[in-house]
Amino acid sequence: MRFGTKDFDRKPLAVAVMCSVLGASPAVFAATVDSVNTDNLSVPPVGGKTLVYTDTVGTASFGWLDPVNDSGEIGLGLSVYNESFSGTIGEQVYDFAGCIMAQPDLEVNCRAPGDSGKRFKLKTTETNGPIDLVFNVTADDASRLYRVIGKFSNLTDGGLQGFRFETGFGVGNDFMASSAADGLSFGMVADGSSKLSVGPVGKYPGGLFGGSKVEGLPFFSTSIAEFTEGTSATTEDVLETDGVIPTPYSDLFGDWLPLAQVPTGWFYDHDGNPANDSILLAWNAGTAESPDWQAYQKVFNESVTVDHDNDDATAEISASAWDPNSPSFDPTVADDVQPLVDTLDEGDPDGAIQDAISLTRWVAAELYTGSFNVLIDGQAVTIDPVADWSGNPPTVINSGDGSLYATWFADEGEDGLYQLASDSSWVTVDEMNAEIAASSGALERVPGYVQGPVEDLANVNINTSISVSDTSTWPTCTGDGTETTCTFTVRVTGMNDAADVPAIPTAPNNGDTLFGCTAGKPGSPFDPVLPGMVLMALAGLWARKRHTAA
Repeated sequence: MRFGTKDFDRKPLAVAVMCSVLGASPAVFAATVDSVNTDNLSVPPVGGKTLVYTDTVGTASFGWLDPVNDSGEIGLGLSVYNESFSGTIGEQVYDFAGCIMAQPDLEVNCRAPGDSGKRFKLKTTETNGPIDLVFNVTADDASRLYRVIGKFSNLTDGGLQGFRFETGFGVGNDFMASSAADGLSFGMVADGSSKLSVGPVGKYPGGLFGGSKVEGLPFFSTSIAEFTEGTSATTEDVLETDGVIPTPYSDLFGDWLPLAQVPTGWFYDHDGNPANDSILLAWNAGTAESPDWQAYQKVFNESVTVDHDNDDATAEISASAWDPNSPSFDPTVADDVQPLVDTLDEGDPDGAIQDAISLTRWVAAELYTGSFNVLIDGQAVTIDPVADWSGNPPTVINSGDGSLYATWFADEGEDGLYQLASDSSWVTVDEMNAEIAASSGALERVPGYVQGPVEDLANVNINTSISVSDTSTWPTCTGDGTETTCTFTVRVTGMNDAADVPAIPTAPNNGDTLFGCTAGKPGSPFDPVLPGMVLMALAGLWARKRHTAA
């Protein structure tokens, strides 16, 4: 099944003749983004990836989408939802017609909570290599604004310095950049001073920098690590960061690291389920041969009070209520860290409020001695000494007698495997989770420690918006006299000015033309053959008319 593909009918001859003569598609003045166009995508996924090709015949690829949503269902990894909503940015209210995001397929998608898997996961595998995402559009009589919610990951072989979005038409070598006032652009704020995004145009995950309600308190820095737009506001069809990596990130790691080069971390798998996110405890600031395990202690400022219940009638409480190592720790409020995040850079960018926490760097073995607690899901969890972590991986036990059933090995297979105690055979995490679910409580997960890459150091959350309106000059429209359908492209590129720009391979000629012509192909020059055919047809009609009159 090809998700979201539109089967466009060939233009009737009369429409093709008219469009050739006038150089335009049937007049339309606005648009609805319907779906993702799959002509340059691998459908179904190849090797667990929705590859984004540089053409419609699969010649090459500079990136891919993760097709698996948070429920484990396989799709494209990218979808369009026409669910209207309003968002307040600053003091201005903006009306969105919908959103471009992942495929959670929930009852409500665009306004779903932050932990619902809304962000599509786009991976770049080639520095400076463009990735072309194409969308199907139906022309109509209303202009529309769409929010774009995604995550962009560096899977290249080197560091990046930023990213670029471009709007246009076609893919690969046939890509045509959008022009001013052609009805396609990035959304702009009301005063025209910048592109419109809900949140920073790009930032590293809050669980590492700045904190967030969903990802919890930050690990590396209380300051958010956000990218800054470098293009001018008048450039409505290009959004490019300024080439500067956010300081909280660059001070520790330099350029935007590729996944293959991010440091290794020690994590606590607090629910014993490797399919879920684990808690980062320490990272290797050294090398594999000479590891240097470092950690940050969260220091809770007891003199800072916060509103924990949004009720003016109740008194604010001390930040020490969230401190898992304090006698004042209160698990009834500690599950919600938003009041603390609101005092940090994420919620207080102007620094008007004193931070509720600070971070102190430690040698991991000196911090985690067996008596130090970490705040996890509102609970104070005691962490074992560092020397014991490698001998305590997550396991599955028989709940009746506590005997070992299976042990998790994070470095086995592609994504880790369980080894059964009974016969030393291997099973995947999905297979084990299915077995646990079917055991009626006979099998029980046991938390443990796992080692692996700090993957989020390769990921940037991206936020922007797309505006679609008058499609009358788009080169990708086709119509049957009743309905006009079009496509547009969002080109995404991970950039490093020190690296070469890769050549886009030339696609083989697949003959997908109109009467052997190139008319209607995005990015193609005007074809001289069709006007000749038109003139011949008109001459034939004239001669027939003369013959009839005679």
